[in-house]
Amino acid sequence: MKIFKTLGLLALCTSMLFITSCEKEDDNGEPNPTVQKGTFTLKLDHLFDGNAFALNQAYTNGSGESLEFTKVRYYLTNIKLEKMDGTVWAEPESYHLVDADDMTSTHIQLADIPEGEYHKISYMVGVDSTRNVSGAQQGALSPANDMFWSWNSGYIFFKLEGNSPQAPDGDFRYHVGGFAGANNAIALHNHSMHDQMLKINPNASPQVHIEVDIKKAFDGMHTISVAAMPKVHMPGMMAVHLSHNFHGAFVLDHVHD
Repeated sequence: MKIFKTLGLLALCTSMLFITSCEKEDDNGEPNPTVQKGTFTLKLDHLFDGNAFALNQAYTNGSGESLEFTKVRYYLTNIKLEKMDGTVWAEPESYHLVDADDMTSTHIQLADIPEGEYHKISYMVGVDSTRNVSGAQQGALSPANDMFWSWNSGYIFFKLEGNSPQAPDGDFRYHVGGFAGANNAIALHNHSMHDQMLKINPNASPQVHIEVDIKKAFDGMHTISVAAMPKVHMPGMMAVHLSHNFHGAFVLDHVHD
């Protein structure tokens, strides 16, 4: 009886060893180690007409109007990376609120990315339609951040506020949102990194630098004058025009290890 028990135990161990061995090898019999992962930082550099930008400083738009910004905020969401073979990594729960008055928000840390070389980065400025119709939420999407229209049950994608002597009431307020039909103000961005591939590995912390030129919001596809249109507070044609302009503000500057 002891002999049969010993033989049975030996057979079980041999079977387990065989299964374990199979799990560690690929179809060619080569070792298949666990995929290594790494991190990178998406850094947003705010500019105005190519120069460093700061709140409460005087600037001039293309219409010759004086602008002093008190608030610049926007949602940067749905961040994705793509390899040359078409493999795509997407950040889960990818919703970030960038605030020009909070420098930590301009350094977005991304983690758990499979190692390798990525040639494209994409993201949205705005909040996707699914989250727009999901009501008030938490984190970056919390109504406490003052980027949610309770009357419209939708998110403000970006907000530009400030003072100008050319504005009829002395100030300007641009609250841009809208995701449906002709009022869709969500902006999708795609940047190629062929010249400077983003190399992810466990021992490195590379950065992708995006320049955001605030002047483009006024001087792009459409000319925005604070004298003629000092305020936008709801979805519509003017919000879409501002979105088209602001899309041109985002430019990939460089990638470094």
